[in-house]
Amino acid sequence: MMRQSLQAVLPEISGNKTSLLRKSVCSDLLTLFNSPHSALPSLLVSGMPEWQVHNQSDKHLQSWYCRQLRSALLFHEPRIAALQVNFKEAYCHTLAISLEIMLYHDDEPLTFDLVWDNGGWRSATLENVS
Repeated sequence: MMRQSLQAVLPEISGNKTSLLRKSVCSDLLTLFNSPHSALPSLLVSGMPEWQVHNQSDKHLQSWYCRQLRSALLFHEPRIAALQVNFKEAYCHTLAISLEIMLYHDDEPLTFDLVWDNGGWRSATLENVS
């Protein structure tokens, strides 16, 4: 009898821990991006100013940026098991990226969208992370 009630409670506890882990990772990533003394290379957290005029559609530059950002994030965030960085938009003063994250001890992918706007990064998805 006690075993049945324990089985019913365990998935809920696991779900809460997973949700807290996801929110914690996203919050820590946003803090890392916006820290004035970020451990990330300054080029990666400053929104790539050379896109502001000429190179907004340069696929080679976008690919390089995604690879560099992926490498830096995997180094600085040990809870990430796998990561894919994708461009969503690159305009004159706005840059939007999407991080497709697989966390250790979590079977579901986590999508975290970030937007560089007005000199800082903001989350487009943090309030929806669960």
